[in-house]
Amino acid sequence: MENKTSIKVFLALMLAVLMPVVSCINVSNAVLSDGDKYEFEDGIHKGAQIYTDYVGQNEYGEVFDLTGSTCSFIAQKGTSTSVNVEVDKEGLYEIFICYVQPYDKNKKVQYLNVNGVNQGEISFPFTLKWREISAGIVKLNAGINNIELESYWGYTYFDYLIVKPADESIVELKVPKKLVNPNATKEAKALMSYLVDIYGKHILSGQQEICGSHNYPGSEAEFTYIQEKTGKLPAVRGFDFMNYRGNGLMWDDQCAERVIEWYKEKGGIPTVCWHWFSPGDIGKKADNSFYTESTTFSISRALTPGTEENIALLNDIDTIARKLKQVQDAGVPVLFRPLHEAEGGWFWWGAEGPEPCVRLYRLLYDKFTNEYGLNNLIWVWTSYDYETSAAWYPGDDVVDIIGYDKYNAKDGKPNGSAISSTFYNLVKLTNGKKLVAMTENDTIPRVSNLVNEKAGWLYFCPWYGWWLTSEQNNPVDWLVEMYQSDYCITLDELPDLKNYPISDYEDSNPDPSPTPTQPPKITYGDLNGDGKVNSTDLTIMKRYILKNFDKLAVPEEAADLNGDGRINSTDLSILHRYLRRIITSFPVEQQ
Repeated sequence: MENKTSIKVFLALMLAVLMPVVSCINVSNAVLSDGDKYEFEDGIHKGAQIYTDYVGQNEYGEVFDLTGSTCSFIAQKGTSTSVNVEVDKEGLYEIFICYVQPYDKNKKVQYLNVNGVNQGEISFPFTLKWREISAGIVKLNAGINNIELESYWGYTYFDYLIVKPADESIVELKVPKKLVNPNATKEAKALMSYLVDIYGKHILSGQQEICGSHNYPGSEAEFTYIQEKTGKLPAVRGFDFMNYRGNGLMWDDQCAERVIEWYKEKGGIPTVCWHWFSPGDIGKKADNSFYTESTTFSISRALTPGTEENIALLNDIDTIARKLKQVQDAGVPVLFRPLHEAEGGWFWWGAEGPEPCVRLYRLLYDKFTNEYGLNNLIWVWTSYDYETSAAWYPGDDVVDIIGYDKYNAKDGKPNGSAISSTFYNLVKLTNGKKLVAMTENDTIPRVSNLVNEKAGWLYFCPWYGWWLTSEQNNPVDWLVEMYQSDYCITLDELPDLKNYPISDYEDSNPDPSPTPTQPPKITYGDLNGDGKVNSTDLTIMKRYILKNFDKLAVPEEAADLNGDGRINSTDLSILHRYLRRIITSFPVEQQ
């Protein structure tokens, strides 16, 4: 885009025409003092189109006016636009891009490639005017480097790119040795201390196990495969508590026992995710009812006290808590990763946007930590690196580790990139306060890329089956190279985690014990916890007595209105009389 040193506008109409140009110029000038600017129209183009003074209209009838600029436009997948940039010394640099994306009200996502190697994806939110955003931090070599935007979702206009040295406070990867739970167990503190000690220096190998019972030979196929090909086993093993369900739907596949065995007998690190079927099968349309398309279960209704969804949700939480308590009683810490990939929207917990999802995550943290006294959990939040991702983040006070699920192999070929741009975007999400891990993946990043791109992922963890074993995801020679490298830590290379030193752990509670939970206040007759006693509570009591569900949203004492230790038709009759104002108080209150 041509620089204009002075623009004087005398007519309101003229101002409206020039606003896209002016806004982008103003933004770029704020950065140019410590960055170098490169125009895309002067770059290298593969199928990209060049437009000057372009005016267009999208399908919503909205006009976007790019008058005053020359820009590059990528449309179909496979087209790209790039510039060659020059830096004096090798190092980490942040990239800023000025763009217009007028076609998708949500976002368009494109690939970022540096010197021919994919560094992740960039999300370009909807805008009708020139806008500048950070594309992340990447490693550049001294001299000439090619920075390419390759079409993934396409249909985006690009004006210029700015390169400037990265903020040192972000790239030095210094994370405090401290968990969000002040009452964390000794084992959890020891594990966190170890993770912080190796962060940015090594990567932990990991592997997700297949879901379900493991009482048949093929259930260990991934681990057998890794050992046969590399002579090693992963340090981190992924588990899934998907089959632990309340509401009479429980299938005990012994997953909790395998978690305990992996830590206590094998000396490994367990991480647990939770593909949460729609609680109580409410809204279920297919067996895989954790997917949005397979259920009508509403997270908003589930967070409304007293609803059928809320009661079913609390029953599931209670079931998971009991299994995690079993793991805690065995002295085992867990990297716990609930509500993963929420921002994608394909799971019901992310289907209604960030606000209810954050509420549910914080509810889980509060109940597991403060009500159930689960102090063995290291809390992992699976994020994206989009501009919208901050709204989905539950908060520094309830998250220990930021995770990212990487699936970027394309065109039938593996992608061994370390996606350093994605990594540092996630580091920036919390201003470097949290560890960042690759919590799921297809292709394991190649060792040379991790080291050269300075992407300090804490661990990798391929999904099971084809995601690990296919050549288009993980070629055997790449797998061997990783597992046998000095940079990668395998199961046999882990220290004694149970006795790992915690002397420099930032301890706010050096003698951890569960915080005493205050007994909840009982409001008799209020069975949904909304602070009122009305016909809704009468309906809940009827359904409870008929065993339509096995747990109330409040302590059961609230329904025992005559204080005889039972909840039956007598209590229903008392509540009915109370609502008809035949009585003004409950018998239990007069005892």
